[in-house]
Amino acid sequence: MILLIIVLILWEIYWTVRACWLASKNDDKGWFIFFLIFQLLGIPEIIYIYKKEKKPPINDKINDQR
Repeated sequence: MILLIIVLILWEIYWTVRACWLASKNDDKGWFIFFLIFQLLGIPEIIYIYKKEKKPPINDKINDQR
């Protein structure tokens, strides 16, 4: 039981720190404060990171050949 609690705490810390870092990088002060106040097992943090993280374009090689 204690191991589960430790794992959940580490899970929450990881996702909160990562989301706060991305929110501060994107100048999203409201999201930054939200992530610090509400601890919801990393679910909002994961959604925020998924939607806000910049992904490289996949079709670069196809566009270069044209």
